[in-house]
Amino acid sequence: MISLERLGVWITKNPIIIIAVAVLLTLVSVHYAQQVESQGMTTDTFVSKDSALYQLYDHLYQENFAVDGNVILIEGDDVAKADALSAGLRLSDHMKQVHNVVSVQSIADIVAEAEYQSSGTRRIPSQEKIDEILASAGSSIQGLMPDRRHARMIVGMPTTLKEPQRKELLVELNNAVDFAEFPAGYSTTVTGDPSFQAAIQEVMNNSNGSVLALCGVLMIVALLLVFRHVRWPLLPIPIVFLGIIWTFGAMGLLHLPMSMVTFAAFPIMIGIGIDYAIQFHNRIDEELVKGKPLVEAVISTVNHVALPVIIALVVTEAGFVALLSSTVPMIKDFGMVCIIGLVMCYLSALFVNVTVLYLSERKSPRKRKAEGHSKDGSAIGAFIENVANFCVGRWKAVLAVALILALAGNYADTLVPIETDTKNYIPQDLSPLIDLKHMKAFFGGTDSLKFLVQADDVTDPENLMWIDDFSNYLINSREDRTESVTSIATYVKEAGGGEIPDDRTQIREIIASLPKAVQDTYLSGHNLAIVDVNIGDAQTNLGTEGMARLIKSYEDDLAWMTPPPGISVRITGQPVLMSTVMDALTSGRIEMSLLGLVMIFILLLVIYRDLIKALLPVLPMLVVIGWMGGVMYYGGLKYTPLTATLGALILGVGSEYAILMMERFYEELQNVGDPYEALKITANRIGSALVASGAAVAFGFAALMSSPFNIISNFGLVTVLSIVFALITTFTVFVVLMIRMEIHREVVENAKQELKKAIALINDQSRRRINGN
Repeated sequence: MISLERLGVWITKNPIIIIAVAVLLTLVSVHYAQQVESQGMTTDTFVSKDSALYQLYDHLYQENFAVDGNVILIEGDDVAKADALSAGLRLSDHMKQVHNVVSVQSIADIVAEAEYQSSGTRRIPSQEKIDEILASAGSSIQGLMPDRRHARMIVGMPTTLKEPQRKELLVELNNAVDFAEFPAGYSTTVTGDPSFQAAIQEVMNNSNGSVLALCGVLMIVALLLVFRHVRWPLLPIPIVFLGIIWTFGAMGLLHLPMSMVTFAAFPIMIGIGIDYAIQFHNRIDEELVKGKPLVEAVISTVNHVALPVIIALVVTEAGFVALLSSTVPMIKDFGMVCIIGLVMCYLSALFVNVTVLYLSERKSPRKRKAEGHSKDGSAIGAFIENVANFCVGRWKAVLAVALILALAGNYADTLVPIETDTKNYIPQDLSPLIDLKHMKAFFGGTDSLKFLVQADDVTDPENLMWIDDFSNYLINSREDRTESVTSIATYVKEAGGGEIPDDRTQIREIIASLPKAVQDTYLSGHNLAIVDVNIGDAQTNLGTEGMARLIKSYEDDLAWMTPPPGISVRITGQPVLMSTVMDALTSGRIEMSLLGLVMIFILLLVIYRDLIKALLPVLPMLVVIGWMGGVMYYGGLKYTPLTATLGALILGVGSEYAILMMERFYEELQNVGDPYEALKITANRIGSALVASGAAVAFGFAALMSSPFNIISNFGLVTVLSIVFALITTFTVFVVLMIRMEIHREVVENAKQELKKAIALINDQSRRRINGN
């Protein structure tokens, strides 16, 4: 194994340089950390910008048709009264002048436009005239006024607006609602996806700080409970937070966004990073307790700990590198932040942590114990030693129970559902979510599929007739799921008295007379149109597999009703996007776990060039993954974009514990020669450090459970359980495998030696016989 004594010598001779570089790196990181941008659940967090799915959804659909609809819900005894409509018209006219507002749809606009057509004046007429206009408006007003007690105004803005522009527009909209002065007895509520997303962003920004603070407090508690046998037991906390600051700086430099998913990477980095600090801290303390001089203790620590922790780091990174194979961008960002963060935490633990300990011990030296004194005084170490001895003595039962539970858990994992409704990721008592659900109660669900229609001239009579026939077919064949189908053909047919004219010029005149908001919603030029299929709350009600079947059924309908020659029709929309993403998470999480396993095994094989050492850290993690599948299923938990990374997380964290345990075992085995004695020493001396780091990780992740976001709190829960299981397997299943494989290795080596002796003896006897003759 490579010797790192020279690195240890360098650290003891250059503490000032190390501290100066750390301070400089921290100042640079603080600067770049201010450039980290918050990111909501946008299209490019779910789908790669290079994919055909993204190109279809974002470039063809969103750039030409999609607008983010800010909704003003108006409620009262009669929302179609003249005074209520006058207030609505004031609000509409004001918002049309606001920068970045692309459209406004409301009952007030419909009435005012009809009055303008008849009298030449755009205004709200008498109540009698209002009732006549609404009665003759047909079904086009249903989406804006389902009954006389409820109406909504939809204020559209581009989907490409940046966060500051969105906030400005929302502030202006709320001010405009007050300015409109709706009559007494009428209530107005600003809702819709933009205000909903803004509220999520605000809650996330407010909660992130408190979650990280709680994470720090809980880790203090953990270290005071299980790491108090060393001097300065809380030092690992500022060391790991220094690594976190450097990570924030790297995120700003590399333009990695902060989202609900990437935020969850920080407790992982804190948990794993604190383990690095604890390992160095525990070994220095152990060397000093044995009576070694300070410089020698530091050099010995760096020599014996730095490389094993590097190996553990590389293997952990392999688990997260597997996440980069995901087709979901936010999973890739999560993996990238973890990869960068763990390197930063390692550098902080090796250089800053060791340097601070060296300077502190030099300034305030402890009483030296007699040379060779090895007792660390840790009750936890003694307990771990007893657990390991107990399991080794009953190794068959331990392996049998672990295997049975793992197989059952792996089967149960295939039955764990996936949470497809992103609204369930957030606090259910969030006021904008309540307002959104309240609006849906009267206007129905807003989930919709989009059929993009491309042709040289979509407004050609034959093409519009096919769109109308296709729309009617969708309603009739899928009436249990299709709530409505709307397109430019819907409005042309209505204006044509229930028939689509067969004259292209007449069709063009009808389209030109339609409100601009209608034209922009369903038609882009004359070569691109959209068919909007409202499917209510299908995403929430059907789940992942149900939505996939529904989308497939609509694709079959399109294949059955083939469009005329020269027309291209493709299905898109947010449900199609999410269905693809969830499918990637379902299949991808298994592939990511397998990829992580293979990468870790190959890495260990390359590093150790020893099949047993390469297999040992991997096998227990298969057990943990199986156990967690059972916990997910029987605990009623669901997979989300975060918990889908669980396999890679278990591989990364769990294999780290196993590698550190294995490295110390073989170090002690070289010293004492007997596997059982080496195991006792290893369990006693490193057991307390592993328990301390595991407790710190578990307590840190427990802070995530306090998050108001379900996606994060559930992730915290399953991760805490994963860490606990990883520790349990390290001290039970892993030590059994390690002892049995090492005994098997000795048996094989002894057999080889005996065979060599026998062959040598036979050869010697043969030579004597030949010489005798």
